[in-house]
Amino acid sequence: MNVNADPLVEGYLRHLEAVAAVLPEYRRAELLAEIRAHLDEALRQVPAGDEAAVRSMLDRLGSPEEIVAAAADPMPAGQFVPVPAYVPETNGLAIASLLFGIFWLGGIGSLAALVLGYRARREIRNSAGAQRGSSLATIGIVLGWIGIALLVLAAVAALFLLAASSTTTGTSVTSSVAPVPTG
Repeated sequence: MNVNADPLVEGYLRHLEAVAAVLPEYRRAELLAEIRAHLDEALRQVPAGDEAAVRSMLDRLGSPEEIVAAAADPMPAGQFVPVPAYVPETNGLAIASLLFGIFWLGGIGSLAALVLGYRARREIRNSAGAQRGSSLATIGIVLGWIGIALLVLAAVAALFLLAASSTTTGTSVTSSVAPVPTG
């Protein structure tokens, strides 16, 4: 009997696929292929049209929630962990944020680092794992805030020095010179 021929098995697989949506793409595809192969093999041993035997087989297999929970558990130490064929790309805005944070450019770089960093983190969060670089964006944001703080401190220091120099130039220093005695 083919997996696609039995409505109970089809419903089970649809439910499993929906529950497995929380798994990474490579793991979800691998899990569904394993379960389909297992069901194909098991259905060959079940008489055609025997609904009770199909239900019993699905019960022994376990609920889709249990299967996905077991698939989501980390592998025990020493076992092979498959590396996904797809490696997420690094968000370009995160890289730009980091670079602008490093190269201060008189405060403009810091402002650019903040804008690009926050935008990059939002894009990475919304990419559902297709992009990486959140830590780069975070570092760019931190460097941006440090640059803004340094700019504010420099402006306050400049105002202080300007105020201090204007008060000293406003008062004239008069000196009294004693006459030199002659003779």
